[in-house]
Amino acid sequence: MFTLSARKWLLLLLLAAVVFLSGGYLIGRYRRHAIAPPPQTEAIHLNRYYHFTELMRDPAIECELTRYKSNYDQSEQSLFIMRPVARKSERVFFFFHGMDGDCGDGVVARDLVKKLNATVISIGGRGPAWVSDAFLADAEQVIRARQKDFGGYYLIGISMGGTQALTLAGLMPEDLRASLQGVIALIPGSNLQAIAANSSSTDVKRTLQASVGGNTVLLQQRSPLQLVDHYKPDLPFAIFYDQQDTLLLTNELEKFIAALRSNHHPVTTFATSGNHSFSFSDFDYEEIMQSLGSNTIENKVPLLIN
Repeated sequence: MFTLSARKWLLLLLLAAVVFLSGGYLIGRYRRHAIAPPPQTEAIHLNRYYHFTELMRDPAIECELTRYKSNYDQSEQSLFIMRPVARKSERVFFFFHGMDGDCGDGVVARDLVKKLNATVISIGGRGPAWVSDAFLADAEQVIRARQKDFGGYYLIGISMGGTQALTLAGLMPEDLRASLQGVIALIPGSNLQAIAANSSSTDVKRTLQASVGGNTVLLQQRSPLQLVDHYKPDLPFAIFYDQQDTLLLTNELEKFIAALRSNHHPVTTFATSGNHSFSFSDFDYEEIMQSLGSNTIENKVPLLIN
């Protein structure tokens, strides 16, 4: 028969065994979790804070955040406008943001204002709208109203916005397509059906399909790859892309570029190794603009330091 002291010792031994065994189990669980790779974010980081700070410090650029009433659904939508101070703009660019952004993303293209004496109008308010009826109607409304004071205009966009620029160039009414001077598409997509089926991003698939109410036929009709014959003859394109893009699919974009060249469109491409990314602080938009119409292939990122 155990004495009270012996029972205490037995209880202590049992507790120690439980702690040891459970501790080993917990440590094993901790180690397994510690070595697991962190989840990858699907957001595209544009280094917005850097560009915003530089813009706020630049006395040569004035900014305006304004609203307009959409003719599509009477909702209030946003515009962010950058223009040169005390100088008349010579060009106008309509900028389209990425899936996780809004019109404020236009700050990344602030150098267009200074280097090219241009006005940049960034269209926002619809979120990840891709090629929705609402987006297409808003873009037409803004472009029609704001390009009147210029001899022509340019479309520029990043990621989803680059895709939208390529789509608009083929879907806008004939008079607006006629006055379009060029398209700059940065890390865009071109085959929307393929992206909706095969993108590595569930958010891309979900929002792209939602933009057309799940109508895959409409998605195909609004794909840049299907609109090549609708582009203004000889319209120049400048396209920057990542060679291992699993979100918007490099292989499909390269088919689109080949189709453009087959249709006698001058296309300049800038390509670099990597997956869907655009976080540059010194991207050279002036070089991109100068390349429009040159029909060249560049395996580099156009940077101010190059």
